[in-house]
Amino acid sequence: MTGLKVLIVDDARFIRDLVSKIVSSGFPNSEVKAAEDGEAGRKMMMQHQFDIILCDWEMPGLSGLEVLQWARQQPNYQKVPFLMVTSRGERDYVLKAVQSGVNDYIGKPFEPSHLIDKIKTWLAKGGETSSVARRRAAEMLAAEQKTQKPAPKKPKGLAQLRLGGGVHRCAVKDLTLQQVRVAVKREDVIPAMLEATVVDIEQADGNTVQLNGFVRAVEAHEPKVDTAFLNVDVLFVDNDPEKMALLSRYIQQMNKSAS
Repeated sequence: MTGLKVLIVDDARFIRDLVSKIVSSGFPNSEVKAAEDGEAGRKMMMQHQFDIILCDWEMPGLSGLEVLQWARQQPNYQKVPFLMVTSRGERDYVLKAVQSGVNDYIGKPFEPSHLIDKIKTWLAKGGETSSVARRRAAEMLAAEQKTQKPAPKKPKGLAQLRLGGGVHRCAVKDLTLQQVRVAVKREDVIPAMLEATVVDIEQADGNTVQLNGFVRAVEAHEPKVDTAFLNVDVLFVDNDPEKMALLSRYIQQMNKSAS
């Protein structure tokens, strides 16, 4: 396809590089630009007119959903195909994206041929989303909020948090390619903000993904002074493609088992 202009928005460098390579290979004469976060993507969209947007959901600052909502408010981007390339596949995330005008989802990890087929499909269809689909998604979200009771989240896996004060066994509460939230037992040594750490995430096959990061936040697991557990958010600083690929596969398996 001659002259195709593609924008990739993802804060993970290895994902930007991977998707850029796949798109350039599938569409040899295309022009591919990449933005490192949502705000950078929005600025590029203001400066250039793209034929299709491939955007991550979870990014620091402006999220993928916010980029999508902004794009659909712009006259020149209301009908441009917008695809979410993300590890997020929970029902409420999908419904929110559909309500906001997303065209399709591509789960991480993905096969190159699958991504190329999605792009071809939506370039042929055009990017205008169905008002019926958006309205239905809004109705389903509203209905779920009324009927569903918040249930305690089950741990999504086990890990070790290695800090200067020792090693903490912990339960994985939430995990993305950018960060992890774990629950640790409250002990004498409490993780400090910005403290460097290594997270060893245990996989079902017995292997362990070791990721370097730093403590982004610490909070009480329960709203009381004598809480027995702490929630610790760790932001990853690794950009190792092999580690990210292992983590991506683990997240996909984790989401499948939870669905």
